[in-house]
Amino acid sequence: MKRAFLARLLALVAMLPVGTASADVIYNHDATRDSRPILSVDGNWGQLEFGQVDGARRRLAALGVAPSAAPLGKDAAKLAYYVPPLRGFEVGASYTPMPLGTAATPDPRKARHMVEAALRKKARVGKAAVRVTAGTSRARVRADSQRVPRQSWIAGAQVDWDSMRLDSDLRQQTAADGTASRSWNTALAYDAGSVTLSLNLRRSWVEGEPVAALYQADASYSLTPRWQLVADTNIASSGGAPEAMVTVGTRLLF
Repeated sequence: MKRAFLARLLALVAMLPVGTASADVIYNHDATRDSRPILSVDGNWGQLEFGQVDGARRRLAALGVAPSAAPLGKDAAKLAYYVPPLRGFEVGASYTPMPLGTAATPDPRKARHMVEAALRKKARVGKAAVRVTAGTSRARVRADSQRVPRQSWIAGAQVDWDSMRLDSDLRQQTAADGTASRSWNTALAYDAGSVTLSLNLRRSWVEGEPVAALYQADASYSLTPRWQLVADTNIASSGGAPEAMVTVGTRLLF
């Protein structure tokens, strides 16, 4: 009953006159895990989204070198605005109310907030496609919160050229208790059909702790569409002697 009422309400909002803008309403009636009610209004002034959408930083600044921290689950409602693209630049901002309480039992009667902003620039340099991104977030959270950082930023770049991709980013965050941490992530991948090579480098630093480093090198060769030869190398260090692990074997794809 509530879902039917919400669907009718969103449909009525979409029919309201909004000048030169057009409204596109997406509402899933089923109860599947991927059901995400979204209201999206587009126009020559930009795009406005409301509902269970990605925040501006996750949408524009996530590069894929390392999983971008998801401060809030996909069930959190957000309000996001994106300006019209201009000379390859995309800029957006989002607001997320965050219920207090625990992750398992949030209290909707009290809420604090998170504000995010991000930009992305796409360009071509010769045969290479280049993407440069930056994003930041600020949140009002309790001193004992472990779910979201009080402040964070990320800046990075991605280059695609033929069969190669290079991702690199630098990110920093300040936890609710004031502890600062920073990480540098770089990934290089090469895919030439039957041969796949990848190299991942990560250096992270947490206030009061030694610098930690992780190096991963992976290679695979496809003998058949389902049978591969693989070799993996992992080297990790954290204030002491590095530890290395090498794995060689075969992989059968189902």
